[in-house]
Amino acid sequence: MAKYALVVGVNDYSIQSQHQPAGLVWPNLSFCAADADSMYHLLTQAFGFPADHVILLKNSNATRRNILSALTYLFSQTEAGDTVCFTFSGHGGLLPATTAEDNTRFYQAIIPYQGDWIYDFRLHQTAQNAGFDPNEVNFTCFIDSCHSGGMHPTDSIDNAIPRTVPFSDGVIDIIHHLQEMWPFGICLPEGTNELFPNVSNPQIENRVLVDLDEDPNKVFVDSAQATLIAACKYYEVALEDSVKGHGYLTKAFIDLVNSGNFRISYNELINELVTRVVNFSGGAQNPTLRGQQARMDHIFLEEWTTSIA
Repeated sequence: MAKYALVVGVNDYSIQSQHQPAGLVWPNLSFCAADADSMYHLLTQAFGFPADHVILLKNSNATRRNILSALTYLFSQTEAGDTVCFTFSGHGGLLPATTAEDNTRFYQAIIPYQGDWIYDFRLHQTAQNAGFDPNEVNFTCFIDSCHSGGMHPTDSIDNAIPRTVPFSDGVIDIIHHLQEMWPFGICLPEGTNELFPNVSNPQIENRVLVDLDEDPNKVFVDSAQATLIAACKYYEVALEDSVKGHGYLTKAFIDLVNSGNFRISYNELINELVTRVVNFSGGAQNPTLRGQQARMDHIFLEEWTTSIA
């Protein structure tokens, strides 16, 4: 069994900001590159990833083209029993599937240093084109970003910065129709309707998504081809601050692994991460686990022992 990883961290969003409408400010981040460095060391030192199987992309190297090319290369190397891990620290965004006034589907995305945003269906397409077989290869995504449009008006966490970009006017105009949220990192085939409807009652305050009802029966879906550890719920913020020097999700993971607890199931892992991140954030941020229910008792980043078919 071989292990491969792509580790990405983006602090610098100056290039992306140049292409935004006047008045729509995209703040740079401070600790995403540090997240990436730490994740690289944890994967190689604690989880058995050979250094020459791990691609590290930070800031100006973390373009859309480089991210997708790296994933293509890694998937092309895999065989049955292998593991691919993709970690991303940086800004996240949210866009509607269409510009129609009654659009109900929105896509979460990660935002690279340069280039178009990357959505889950593009992740699936990249993996599939490179020969990825979800029955044979464990594909796990660890995403330390958020998609809520900004800090919640009621959150008051000293020095904390959210890892999300402001919503555009196009999102604000139609987000009240939201019924289907596609998370980034579950590698869902584009034609599926399994998620619809998975959310309702979106609440917007000061152009920020502050609340949302999620169907608990749609957290895990049979058509998911990857397992996602996400920094927060759909409507929450993923935070970083100067005291921890990392994103809260990444810092929680570092602390857990440094405690010696790194052979752990996905279910056990998310419980540990939630406890730590809730403590860091005062309850403002709750990590989530998504993918296939049948695989959540498997060991984190080890080969699958069951088929998803």
